[in-house]
Amino acid sequence: MRSVSHSARVLPLAAVPLLLQPSAALADVSEFWVELAAKGEIAPATSLKLEVEERRKDGPNEYIVGAVVDHEVGEGFSIGGGVEVHDTDGFSEIRPYQQAGYSSGILSLRTRIEERFYDNSDRMALRLRQRVQLSDTIAPKLKAAGSVELLYQLRSRNDGGPQRIDQWRFNAGLTYRVADRLDVTGGYLLQLRPRPGGDTYTHVPQASIAYRF
Repeated sequence: MRSVSHSARVLPLAAVPLLLQPSAALADVSEFWVELAAKGEIAPATSLKLEVEERRKDGPNEYIVGAVVDHEVGEGFSIGGGVEVHDTDGFSEIRPYQQAGYSSGILSLRTRIEERFYDNSDRMALRLRQRVQLSDTIAPKLKAAGSVELLYQLRSRNDGGPQRIDQWRFNAGLTYRVADRLDVTGGYLLQLRPRPGGDTYTHVPQASIAYRF
């Protein structure tokens, strides 16, 4: 029998973005990400998600369209893959990826490998992403989530580029079910980029609407 209070469950989620605040940074900027998504089951144990996203920045905004398919392969395990197309003022990136996940209770883990094809680059870049997430229902129709994700650059898009930590992401948000098939999410993302000359970080408020078919 569970006896854990709602406040005890929410506390770890709320603390996630504060775990690794940068002590010294060369840049402190803000963005705003807005997403529209549709997701649902397209076959037994197989789901599809389609998304359109705008990332509003001080300079040219970034626009993304993507699709991902996931298939459950066992108790809590899934495998999948997808593709994203990114455009920033005519500069584009095509990003296919593969991923594997595991979930149990409030905990979920995800490993993703991205192949990144840029305009005017020497070669395909390669990036590894490892995410740990906690999520739980804290009130009727309301769910809280928090995650930490490591993004590691395995290969740069330019010859001789370094292998290094690309960024850390710390995310927290609330999702509310406003209708039987419609969810609205608001959240906050902190991006931390460790660099030899000093860390940079970006504050990202987020908003999304997801239709479940």
